Amino acid sequence: MRGSFVPYVLIAPAVVILLTVLAYPLVDLFVLAFQNVNDYLHLSAPDLVKFIGFDGFSKVLGSGDFWQSVQRTVLFTLEVVAASILISLLVALLLQRISKWAKVTVVTALMFVWAVPQIVTGTLFKWLFANTGGVVDYWFYLATGDQGWRTHDWFADPNQGLYIVVAIAVVWGALPFLVIGINAALTQVPKELVEASKLDGANGWESFRHVVLPVIKPFLVLGTALSFIWDFQVFGQIWALRDNAPEPGYRVLGVYLYQEGLGSSHYSTSAVVSILMILLMLAVLVFYIRQVIKMGDQD
Repeated sequence: MRGSFVPYVLIAPAVVILLTVLAYPLVDLFVLAFQNVNDYLHLSAPDLVKFIGFDGFSKVLGSGDFWQSVQRTVLFTLEVVAASILISLLVALLLQRISKWAKVTVVTALMFVWAVPQIVTGTLFKWLFANTGGVVDYWFYLATGDQGWRTHDWFADPNQGLYIVVAIAVVWGALPFLVIGINAALTQVPKELVEASKLDGANGWESFRHVVLPVIKPFLVLGTALSFIWDFQVFGQIWALRDNAPEPGYRVLGVYLYQEGLGSSHYSTSAVVSILMILLMLAVLVFYIRQVIKMGDQD
């Protein structure tokens, strides 16, 4: 009976530290969301700060710009998560087929990509897709011979800039974690089962679907959930790509939160948007937790 408390004792220090670090900011965030705090009231007239109930939520939820940002964020996140998982899976499968030295080289390059900050990544892709001397424009010019590609502006159309350029930059930064994680999961697939499936007449796709996929599914579920959470909050790459001033067409929720809240010194508004973002992401976390529980029951 005494041993049953050992896990709780061991995890207690981590729980205490997390509560200490997170409790005050979260409580202060919720209090701020029900007040009318801005830069002027916070610094010059703190006596005028008061509770306004759900007025802040009504203002944000009644804003068309907010719902456009939500729609843009959801579409962008679904695109990037799907592309990240698919490309990472293909790269991880490729790593299983190349020589050891080549695998070490690829993994080392991926670790380097992982270490690059988001702002640096955004700046790098801004240079690559620049409409004056950009490498990508020059490649398209060489491939097509069309002079128009030499000065093509990828960012003039927000749909093209967000769903192509920003998406590529975000996927690029997501690949290291996903590729290395999926590759590690693939090493846990018993080779005997794969060989047995082939002896039974299964082709490559059938062997992958019925043997490999069930083994790596737990990490795919985890990677998808984490990718959704990270990509749902994307900010740094957009901020760098648009020279610290993203146009309305680039306003996903992370950018909307900064520009409408912190950038305009409307601290209560930023708190409201933050809480709404947390609630939207919690829906994904609930789905993820249910999937993990189901997989645990099956085991």
